Amino acid sequence: MPDQVSLYRRRLRRLARLSLHPTRIPRKLRVHRRQQQRERLLSLLPERAECAEVGTWRGDFAAAILAGRRPMRLYLIDPWEYRTDPRYEHASYGGHSEDGQQKLDAMHASVLERFAAQIAAGQVVVRRARSLEAAAGFTEESLDWVYIDADHSYEGVKGDLEAYFRVVKSGGFLAGDDYGHEGSWFEDGVRRAVDEFAPRCAALTVIGTQFLLQKP
Repeated sequence: MPDQVSLYRRRLRRLARLSLHPTRIPRKLRVHRRQQQRERLLSLLPERAECAEVGTWRGDFAAAILAGRRPMRLYLIDPWEYRTDPRYEHASYGGHSEDGQQKLDAMHASVLERFAAQIAAGQVVVRRARSLEAAAGFTEESLDWVYIDADHSYEGVKGDLEAYFRVVKSGGFLAGDDYGHEGSWFEDGVRRAVDEFAPRCAALTVIGTQFLLQKP
């Protein structure tokens, strides 16, 4: 019977092989690179702003916004809604989700709990609604910037850019995630929508998979 030291060493070697497996390294690098790109993007957005994140999910990036930009008010917009439409079959909120609506209800509750102090202070406002419905509730040019990370289909991104362009102040920003990202269910929908919309803006900045549009 092998001694405990030998068993321990074999387990360590196995964990090392798994962590260095070629199928795992790219994902780790992508996650790290995306985090760096988002940090660079945030550094270009105004501090102490009135702003919104469209597509909050678990609230990880919302926490980064609060820590890095210290907004006066941050609107967190997400329907936390399970979609049965076949085109969302491979989306994290569609057919790919094992627990359906129950999982998303729990996620919404966790976001409310995570930011309970900021909600009580009025710094964070959670709006559980689809992005276009939420956009209609804002007055014209009322926000300094909006970060779009919701429906990544071409039609979804195009609609969000159009709706929140009205809401952002002149000189303000529309930003978002997954520009140029390939190999996902939405294909090149984000890039196509942003590239088509860019001529209406004063500038387009791309930082890896992050995009930044400035309203004239």
